[in-house]
Amino acid sequence: MRMMADCVPGDALNRARRVRSKRLRVFSTVVATLDTCVRNAGQLFMLAWFPCALESACRIGLEWLTSGQPPRMPEWLLFEHFFPPTWLTPLVNAPLVAMAWAFVLSSICDRNPDRGIVTVPGIRRGWIRFELSPAVLLGASIFLATHIVDGLLRLLHFKLLLAAYPLFEGRDAVFDAWTRWSVALPILAVSAVAAWTYPIAAQALRTGALDRARVRSLMRGNRLRLTTMFFLLNLASYLFYALLRPATEWLVQSLVDPLSWTLREAIIRHVIQFPFDMFWIVAWAVTMAMVMDALGSPANRSGLFPENESS
Repeated sequence: MRMMADCVPGDALNRARRVRSKRLRVFSTVVATLDTCVRNAGQLFMLAWFPCALESACRIGLEWLTSGQPPRMPEWLLFEHFFPPTWLTPLVNAPLVAMAWAFVLSSICDRNPDRGIVTVPGIRRGWIRFELSPAVLLGASIFLATHIVDGLLRLLHFKLLLAAYPLFEGRDAVFDAWTRWSVALPILAVSAVAAWTYPIAAQALRTGALDRARVRSLMRGNRLRLTTMFFLLNLASYLFYALLRPATEWLVQSLVDPLSWTLREAIIRHVIQFPFDMFWIVAWAVTMAMVMDALGSPANRSGLFPENESS
């Protein structure tokens, strides 16, 4: 018994050291993500441009269904807290976002830059990537659930603002300030949800299986750090698009000047926004890849992109 008792503290200390060594560093990971995106921009573009382009095309199609005159979509399918404002938005976009994530994760974490390559005569190999495998569909289902929760949190935030408005009667400036600052609440909530669901989605996209025990082992002691990281990304994305939207609208109106929604206006707007939309999809995938790489086996850390080794 004495020998066992003597061994327990040492084992506990070793386990504690291993846990500490696997703790995420929030700002270091964010900086490493940005550095990876900048230094490997060309390779990341090759990996993700096609599914991201399909995602933008689907958004244009959904806008045509929801914004056209006369309306082309049943009212029961409309939901104003998605963009385009329909329940079909997360359903249509989730597989394409999952596809882009799968290609980035495979290249960074699994050192497999050939995933999803479609050979097309006359087009350079690697330019077209497409995959609707069980792994991608499994990851897409997790993204779909997360995005639906995001929409419901936005609806709840809107309902709370309506309920609180009588309390600010006669103090419109205070209510406006509270409205702007309270946006952080649903962003924080969905970041906490994503800290649980995105690691599972990333593991599913890599392996095609829901290995929740493996994910729990990797994320032990890191949920709060991952929530913080995702909150910073979500907040940066929200502020970025808040600044981008007026500039995009001004540029589109100078080119089209529509009195109402038109397909041409939507296409021009999405073409302008496509590089930024793609950047955020890729940035999220790279962030999750960096997290999985940092918490996983050290064997894959010698080079994030296999192509770099031969160049």
